[in-house]
Amino acid sequence: MSCGVPRLASILFGCLLPIVGLAVVAGVLHGAAWGWAAAALGFLLLVIAQAKRLSVLSAWLDAPETAESPDARGAWGEVFLKLSRRLRHDARRIEDAEGALASFRNAMDAVPDGLVILNGHHQIQWSNRAAAVHLGIHLSRDHGAIIEQLVRKPGFAEYLDDPDTPAPLLLQSPAVRTRIYALRVVPLDEHNKLLVSLDVTDARRVEAMRSTFVANVSHELRTPLTVVSGFLEHFADDGAMSPEQRRYFTRLMSDQTARMLSLVDDLLMLSRLESEDAPATEEDVDMADLLAQLHSEAQSLNEGRHRIEVICEGPGLWGNRKEYHSAFGNLVSNAIRYTPAGGEIGIEWLVRDGAGVFQVRDSGVGIAAEHLPRLTERFYRVDRGRSRETGGTGLGLAIVKHILLRHQAVLRIESREGQGSTFRVEFPAWRLRPERAAGPRHGGEAIGMQGETG
Repeated sequence: MSCGVPRLASILFGCLLPIVGLAVVAGVLHGAAWGWAAAALGFLLLVIAQAKRLSVLSAWLDAPETAESPDARGAWGEVFLKLSRRLRHDARRIEDAEGALASFRNAMDAVPDGLVILNGHHQIQWSNRAAAVHLGIHLSRDHGAIIEQLVRKPGFAEYLDDPDTPAPLLLQSPAVRTRIYALRVVPLDEHNKLLVSLDVTDARRVEAMRSTFVANVSHELRTPLTVVSGFLEHFADDGAMSPEQRRYFTRLMSDQTARMLSLVDDLLMLSRLESEDAPATEEDVDMADLLAQLHSEAQSLNEGRHRIEVICEGPGLWGNRKEYHSAFGNLVSNAIRYTPAGGEIGIEWLVRDGAGVFQVRDSGVGIAAEHLPRLTERFYRVDRGRSRETGGTGLGLAIVKHILLRHQAVLRIESREGQGSTFRVEFPAWRLRPERAAGPRHGGEAIGMQGETG
């Protein structure tokens, strides 16, 4: 400001000096009347010139971004130049602010949580894209609307008025009924509030699964523990049992103890598989050797009740042999458990459409279609009574699923009730290993077969 006043005085002095000089000369040469007349004419011309410059300035200021700055000389030229610089500077600042605001809006739209800004009257001032999915709020349509008219939930209005409530308000999505959202209110200032909606569907589903899992484990352990506890009470009375009863009870307790140990082992394995993303070690697995081991174990478990055929005509497989053995062994033991005596079981390893395929076929009881999507859930059983009779823990297919996920494989199940089942595991082509040059291969022939016995 201190620099502007002298500058303005200098400009005025520069404009008035020629007029005063002309008036003085006219007064000296023609008298005082001519001097005043020359001064008046000079001032009139000065006013007209300044008015013209002001008109140009006013027209330019109406739309400075669409026209170049006016061409002027002298003091007005300097004014126009400074105004033009100031306007360009302000335009850049506005452009930067708009860019930052657009980036902020894009970032808020990318946030998975719903965000809604409300004023003191609960009118919608702003919302992001997730709020449209969670709460059905679209800013272009609902700006200024009272949110209670859009979100109809008992207790919602009271919750907005009392944001200090520690527990969030749960809301079922109006668009997708299967989704559940937790609402929280955050005060922004004296009048405005931020409403946040968080999708808690998966968290609640996991919590329900955890509760179910704990209940199932407790139930599975309670049954054998009750049996063992009851038998121990009989053992406490030495004269209450004959030697034959003692041996019978001992065998039952041993079976129940083995069942509990098997359940605990499966739980530990499942916990390890879920906590690790990939196998600790991988190797080139000889599938012919692995299938021969599975066949030998199947014969032992089968006890001559089924006809078992093993076919190996594929290359080796890259991965963790121990985990492959566990997954494949679970599929084979399931086929044996659920196939009546005299049935057939096929164990195959082959290449189909460039992918490695391990499959177990059986002619057993089959599975109804409604059960197929849930077979790999922990403790899910089609028939609980039959599962306990066969000695399963209910965790076998859950273990299979996690092992296959760690090896980028897919489990496909085909089954019809009363017509048997096929459990097919498909491995990506990059896990297949080249054929070994040495060592016999069995090709498409059965490498082991167990006939039905009486």
